Amino acid sequence: MKRTTLLFTLFLFVLTAAFAPLPVQAEEDAAPYYSSRDEIPTEYTWDLTLIFETPEDFEAAYVKLEESIPAMDELKGTLGKSADNVAAALALNYNLWEQFSELQVYASQTRDLDTRNSGANDMYLRVRGLAAKVSQATSFIDPEITAISDKKLKKFRKSATLEPWQHYIDNLVRLKPHIRNKEVEQLLAAAGPMSGAGFEAYSNLTSADAEWPEIVDEKGDTVTATPSLYYSFVSNQDRRIRKDASLAIFGTYTKYGNTFAATYNGQLQNDIFFTEARNYDRTLDRVLANSNVPSSVVNNLVETVHDNIELPQQYASLRKEILDLDEFHVYDLYVPLVAEAQRSFTFKQATELALEFWGETYGEEYATIAERAFNERWVDVYANEGKRGGAYSWGTYNSVPYLLLNWGGTLEDVFTLVHEMGHSVHTYMANKNQPFQYSDYSLFVAEVASVASEALFFEWMLERTEDPTERLDLLNLHLNNITGTFLRQIFFHEFEDRAHKLAESGAAVTQESLGDIYEELWKQYYGPELVLDAEYRAGWARVSHFYRSYYVWVYATSFSAGQAIAANFRSGNQDEAVQGYLDMLKLGGSVYPMDALKVAGVDMNNPDVIKSVMVDYKQTLDEMSKLLRERKAMMMDEEMMDE
Repeated sequence: MKRTTLLFTLFLFVLTAAFAPLPVQAEEDAAPYYSSRDEIPTEYTWDLTLIFETPEDFEAAYVKLEESIPAMDELKGTLGKSADNVAAALALNYNLWEQFSELQVYASQTRDLDTRNSGANDMYLRVRGLAAKVSQATSFIDPEITAISDKKLKKFRKSATLEPWQHYIDNLVRLKPHIRNKEVEQLLAAAGPMSGAGFEAYSNLTSADAEWPEIVDEKGDTVTATPSLYYSFVSNQDRRIRKDASLAIFGTYTKYGNTFAATYNGQLQNDIFFTEARNYDRTLDRVLANSNVPSSVVNNLVETVHDNIELPQQYASLRKEILDLDEFHVYDLYVPLVAEAQRSFTFKQATELALEFWGETYGEEYATIAERAFNERWVDVYANEGKRGGAYSWGTYNSVPYLLLNWGGTLEDVFTLVHEMGHSVHTYMANKNQPFQYSDYSLFVAEVASVASEALFFEWMLERTEDPTERLDLLNLHLNNITGTFLRQIFFHEFEDRAHKLAESGAAVTQESLGDIYEELWKQYYGPELVLDAEYRAGWARVSHFYRSYYVWVYATSFSAGQAIAANFRSGNQDEAVQGYLDMLKLGGSVYPMDALKVAGVDMNNPDVIKSVMVDYKQTLDEMSKLLRERKAMMMDEEMMDE
């Protein structure tokens, strides 16, 4: 997951031949959990001094930005007079936001390391308040530019001073019907801090205030069932642990369900407010317009899944059969189907594995950046008490794109590392090749680099094993990746869309109404084989991405594009494919996202790009079903011979 700055919006996953050197169980604890940051070896923690060397430097930068804001007033009301005034306003605008991003990332990431830290929370809230001041001070720019007559603006754009701003102005002209007058824009900017209140309440509840229950693990130890460890629990071969952990986690979401429904309804009402204020019919229309993506792309996603809905249902039936289950539950969806192939990885093993992959696949330029990330402490690796869960990549234009992990030691965690490094390399290349105003890239391409890396990593590993058990494990993981990054995100999108329609209709948004939608989707996607525990009706409350409105579908389109890029690597000239891919990463936000993907050889207007994912899903499912059934029959024959 890539996080971007408040500048645009608040939004927040090497094997050698045949895997020979990798043990089935890592020699040391693959996933240590620390009660205190002080216990973690320094090399596995962020070096935030790359942003500010000391807290005093942060404070000095804060004061400097505050003192710089009034300079915007001198340009207010002057942009229609000359191209030079337009250029001066845009330059100062982005200078302020560049300063702000340094403060925001430093404060946010300090807080993410221990969300219970009151000092870090205070610093974070101060920065959020500063964002409102910058937004209000700069809110006149877009209305003044769009108020310039078409004839005069065309003349202005011939000036050399506006050359660095051509794409910005082009995008502004495109969105002109949705840009309000100066007074309204200032009011909308002032409302900015309120827009994040729902997520802040949600984040504090999940990370700091909620009491997560304990369960007994396979060693007989008492462990806390936290959301950040959910996938480690549900990949456990012991079904009792999968069940206990899942029902404990989602039972807690149910316990706080009324509060979670209130925080999410706050997000929905915020979306409705800004959508109506900007003259859009629906929030989805507003989000798509910002990225200049046609609605047909999202429609193709949903239609493709519905046209192939029998495939995830067949997968559920296969899991029930191979795992010898009387009933199939959600907590049976992620456990590896080949227990013997399960491996655990220390972080050191994972980095060696990934570096070999990056070097062989993308070449020296990419691999060198990734190696710097490990050597220069861009990565915060291990979970600790109070640390934000999940994984993301985020940084500043003038420092580095940091990675946050909560290392669990599984093969999935290795894939998460590859995924998040895809974001970080993308950001690094964009920052080094674009000016600040074009360094940040659209939501639509935000996940492409990371998903393409995962797809290529899977194929890279699959080519290096002849062991049928390991091949099955990789196929299982690949199917789970399609399920998680494509199918599940469209599932989430359908939930989010129905929740928005519920709120837009004026109906009550409650734990019960949201649970009804979520339950219906579970049954639609997985059919009659699925026995849905009541606790999973609250599963929507676990998805923090719902506070980044209409973001989840981007994972599915990115997965489609990533798969297409991987296919280009396989089918054509690899050097040419690599160069096109790296060129796309370096574009940042200097072109529209659909055009950026074309540089990498992918046309998202072609519905076959999306449909090909479900073709891959079916082929993988067919091969895996055949191998699993053959393996099961062989094991049964061996058992009969032993008798």
